[in-house]
Amino acid sequence: MPGDLYLLAGRYRLIERLGQGGAGTVWRAIDDMLDRQVAVKQVRVPEGLGPRERAEFADRAMHEARSAGRLRDPAIVLVHDVVLEGDQPWIIMDLTTGRSLDKVIKERGPLPPGFVAAVGLRVLSALEVAHAHGILHQDVKPANILLDADGTAMLTDFGIAAPMGGRGDMFGSAGSPGYMAPERLNEQPSGPSADLWSLGASLYTAVEGRAPFERALPAAVAAAVLLHEPPFPARAGRELGGLLMAMLAKDPAARPTAAQVRQVLTALTGAGTAPGHRQQRHRQKRPRRWWPVPAALAAVVALGAGGWYAAAALTRQETGRYTTAPDPCTLLTDAQAARLVKGTPKRSLTRPGECQWLIREGTVPARSLVVRIWAERPNRDLGGPEVAQRRFASEKSTRAAAEGLSQRQAYGAVTAITGVGEAAITQNGFKFYLNSTTSGSADSILLFRTSNLLGEVRWRREDVPVDGSPGKDAADAMADPETAIAAARLITAALAK
Repeated sequence: MPGDLYLLAGRYRLIERLGQGGAGTVWRAIDDMLDRQVAVKQVRVPEGLGPRERAEFADRAMHEARSAGRLRDPAIVLVHDVVLEGDQPWIIMDLTTGRSLDKVIKERGPLPPGFVAAVGLRVLSALEVAHAHGILHQDVKPANILLDADGTAMLTDFGIAAPMGGRGDMFGSAGSPGYMAPERLNEQPSGPSADLWSLGASLYTAVEGRAPFERALPAAVAAAVLLHEPPFPARAGRELGGLLMAMLAKDPAARPTAAQVRQVLTALTGAGTAPGHRQQRHRQKRPRRWWPVPAALAAVVALGAGGWYAAAALTRQETGRYTTAPDPCTLLTDAQAARLVKGTPKRSLTRPGECQWLIREGTVPARSLVVRIWAERPNRDLGGPEVAQRRFASEKSTRAAAEGLSQRQAYGAVTAITGVGEAAITQNGFKFYLNSTTSGSADSILLFRTSNLLGEVRWRREDVPVDGSPGKDAADAMADPETAIAAARLITAALAK
């Protein structure tokens, strides 16, 4: 661990540690070249990585920090430089004098709704700029929202920011469980709505003085995010409270857009926005909007486990064929899996809703087939199959946006496939190994929908040689989509029985 006088890159002299979290450690430092104070973030490198994986992580962290450095907004803490020392990434940023929102909440308790709305507007502005540049923040939380003396908010710590269209991988779990959207906890593809979910959770904490999914243990927090609805934030009032509940919807398609969030927060800002200011007793009348929590939501909370299905039945919404997703490990027989992966694979339930069949060559993974299944639930407006259709369309557009070559990773075009469920698409991916233009890992990914069920099949091969120079067509040239398609047809046939 660097000491007080550690000199980074012959230029940045570390003075003191300012804070530490899941994404890394932040230091106060002196830039000897420009004779000014800066903040230096030592990015946390996940434990247990091999040399190649550590190098890949460092390379990705550097690339994403450079991307974040291009963002310009009054509410974004600027990134000035990125440094790689060995395989340890460091990010050099503006040193801000503001205090973090979580510390303000601890000292003062619940904050006035008008002030919270003003903070939300500033952070929303920063997120909209990042999203316009194709970047997700991925760690919006009160500790990363800084407040100046006048209450002006800034969003910091783009250290684990990621490009849109990226897939969950071994490095994609950084963040804070109580402020990570359900799709991120499930390591499913996420988009701008995941950052807005985290903003909603942060504003909920500010106005209530407690986190929406507060629990004693991190595992219990993650389970609450995935399975439970938070209590209605009574201190927020009807309008802000309704907005926050809508932002915290489990289904990304059911959450309000950034424009809708901005409209509500703008209407709520005004007198009594300073954290020490008492709210006025009288309230101006405002027009009723679409986000108040519906009676159906209250019914779901009251019914508890399985309540969504009963509530949907009460409101005559179509639930779909599947009340729960089937065990993915039962959708392929051992013989079928062996034919697909061309060997005798090891089968394992890698996480709830996901099964992997893995072939190793010695101790090194060589080929793997991963099947992920999840059921979509009805929301207040749509039945289960309609929610699944929207989610499928959203996934299709997100994956299409990832087409092309970025650094050493390439994705091909999204292609429709017939004969697999009610709708299906495939996309090929290829990632070059670090400092290599001759080999890498090749993915063929198939997403399908049937009724209210969505499934993903990922066929991965390691040490795939590249035929010719690397380019944006490498993903399709090196792919084997037929194996993923064959697996998906077997799976949908099993589901139809």
